[in-house]
Amino acid sequence: MVTKASNQQTVTAHIGDHIQIALGDDINWQLESPDGVVLVQEPNRNYLLVRGTQAIWLARSAGRSTIKASGGMNCPSGSLCPMLLAVFTSTVEVLP
Repeated sequence: MVTKASNQQTVTAHIGDHIQIALGDDINWQLESPDGVVLVQEPNRNYLLVRGTQAIWLARSAGRSTIKASGGMNCPSGSLCPMLLAVFTSTVEVLP
């Protein structure tokens, strides 16, 4: 599992593991797509994501891949909202 605590960190996984990216729901996170080699979004997999989870990706091959996300604060409609940009980066090292 990759969480906000994984920011600027390296997370280890093995081929075949599912990587849950759970950055919370206080930020409207937008993930960059996985690299498609080391980490992939599985076709025909419709996961019901729990609140605060942005994606579940498959570790398909050995190597390193970077997870990048950014977003702004989630604020109620019609309320003042700080113009804040949050940035997240983590590396996943997939072992055989």
